[in-house]
Amino acid sequence: MAQPTRFLRACDHGGVLKLRRTPVPSELTAAVKRAAEADGAGKDSILSAIQLTDGRWLAGGRSAVYLPLGAPDAADAFGVRRVGWEQIERAEWDSEQSVLHVWETTAFGTPLVGTHLPVEDLGKFGQLLRERVSASIVIQRHYPITGKKGLRVVGRRNPADTSAEVAWNFVLDKGIEPTRPGLLEAAEDALKGLRDELGL
Repeated sequence: MAQPTRFLRACDHGGVLKLRRTPVPSELTAAVKRAAEADGAGKDSILSAIQLTDGRWLAGGRSAVYLPLGAPDAADAFGVRRVGWEQIERAEWDSEQSVLHVWETTAFGTPLVGTHLPVEDLGKFGQLLRERVSASIVIQRHYPITGKKGLRVVGRRNPADTSAEVAWNFVLDKGIEPTRPGLLEAAEDALKGLRDELGL
C-alpha cells in the first residue's frame, strides 16, 4: 500500500534537521478550480490538503471540502468533487483503523451520505475540518419529542459567505425513527418557530 505524501519535508542543514513546506501539487490545484467552477462557487483557495494512503487526494478550501472521486485505483488520483462546508453533517476520525469518515447532510428521513477515506495522519487538515464545519453552524436547538430524546434543528451557512442563505436540516437523536407518526410535522413546527424567532 502506498504511503501518503507529507506536506513537510525534512532537510539537513549542517546537522540541524529543519522542515520545509512542500507545495500542493499543481494537478490538485487545477482539479479544485474545476470542481469549484462546475459547482458555480467561483474561485476557492486550498487551505490544507493531504494524500490518502491509496494515492488519492483530499483538500479543504475556504468554502468547501474537496472529496476524492473514483475508486482507489482510478487513473486520475487528483479528481475531486466539491461539498460546501455547510453540507457536512459531521466527520469522525478512526485512529485505530486510520480512516476518516465524512458524513454529508441529506433530506429528512434519508440516510446520511458517507465517504470513508484511508489516511495515516490528518495533521493540520483535521484542525481545518473541525474549524470550518463548526463555523458553518449559525444556530442549533434541541426539541424533545419523547422524554429527553428528540431532534435538533440546525441552521448552516457557508462560512466563506456570511450573506448566503441559511440552509436548515433536522438531526434525530438515536432511537428516534424518521417514520415516527407526527415527527415531520413537529420538526416543521419547530423550524418555523425558530425562524420566526430569529427573523430568518
